[in-house]
Amino acid sequence: MHRLRVSSVLSKKLNAVGFLVLVVSLLTSRNVTPSAPRDYAVTPVQYTISPSSAAYSLYPSDSTQMRNPKAVQKAIDFLKRLQPDGTYILSAPDDPTVVPMDVAHAAIALAKVDRLPQAEAAMNWLYGLMIKPGPSSYDAGLDADFAGSWYDQIQTDGLPAYHATRGRGEAVGMVLIATYTIYREDPDYIHARIAGDRIIDLVRLSVAYLTQPSMQTADGRFYHSPDYQVPFNEEGARMTLGLKLASEMLAAGGDQTIANLAAERSALGLRALRKGEGLSQGMAYDYYAMSIWGLATPTEASAEMTWLKTTGLVNQYGVKNWDWQLTTAATFPTWLRWWVQAQTISPAPTFDYAIAAVSAGDLNTALRIEQKWVPRQRNDGGFDDAYLLGLRVGVSPPTSYAVARFLMLERLLTDVVGPTSKLRPL
Repeated sequence: MHRLRVSSVLSKKLNAVGFLVLVVSLLTSRNVTPSAPRDYAVTPVQYTISPSSAAYSLYPSDSTQMRNPKAVQKAIDFLKRLQPDGTYILSAPDDPTVVPMDVAHAAIALAKVDRLPQAEAAMNWLYGLMIKPGPSSYDAGLDADFAGSWYDQIQTDGLPAYHATRGRGEAVGMVLIATYTIYREDPDYIHARIAGDRIIDLVRLSVAYLTQPSMQTADGRFYHSPDYQVPFNEEGARMTLGLKLASEMLAAGGDQTIANLAAERSALGLRALRKGEGLSQGMAYDYYAMSIWGLATPTEASAEMTWLKTTGLVNQYGVKNWDWQLTTAATFPTWLRWWVQAQTISPAPTFDYAIAAVSAGDLNTALRIEQKWVPRQRNDGGFDDAYLLGLRVGVSPPTSYAVARFLMLERLLTDVVGPTSKLRPL
């Protein structure tokens, strides 16, 4: 989700009743800390992407042909309300800022539910704000060029949000995945021009950004950004996949040299993910990172599921959004804020967990999550972004990224299980 950014979850939005319920939850729950690095054996295999476990690679489907068509349509309508015609997609209804990786998530989901024009419009707006090469893009102190990346948060007028940093690698990886998702349905998209630049040229800039030494180490690990050089699992998975897909687009665009570079660095990133050494786990989905994006074989995905369960982060309702800030908080109020968030169950990592379960061949878990969460959909089509006491009390506003993951899960289950869902009352 959102590293180094105060989540929309609990820091500002908890009401008095929710906070009292939360205190009870905190007093009756145990604190979760991340486990040691994985120690299970993984046999190296050829780098493949399985359509059955990579939601972005599936062909589009009309909402009426998907599982839970009413829930899917409500989710689509939710995203539509966050997107003024032909522009950005907000992360939350009451937050007037745009987060690049959230836009990319939503674009992928919209493309998968046959809303390609909306997906292209959002990505066009985002590409128009990419940091371009120039004196202001290079930071000599970090020996890094930020060209090919974005500011982490952008105002709706296109200016960086106040105190916004730049260069979040996971956002660049997500944008490349979203671009490829659109390219699959509209091959001419990479030749479209945004403010005079072809999209394929902007893809090339993003590849250069991700493959510079300040972003990718010699052993293949990817940093969060040049000024925060911590390699998280799930971020590495996004960048690994993004480069792999960029390679295909660049080859189609006639740039085989850069295509080869992207493919080589993607393969290096995948080896680092499979090796697992020197990587960090800050949020729940770092434990099932490869499985979410179709980078894991069924055996590897099963190993990731086993690893996750050793943390205590998963239960019958979904996944707790543990955050590493617990171990770095300098003050008690800051620590308490992150502890509060760590006790909640969140829809976004839970839907990702269900997708990962499909990768592992555990359809029962994915269907059980679907059964528990579809009835929790709000009238506006979103999902409360944090729940307490199981799924009894929702305490945070809905987000575009949670809805996007829900749509990706429904598209995947439609393909793997079938279009009909018979949800039993809970």
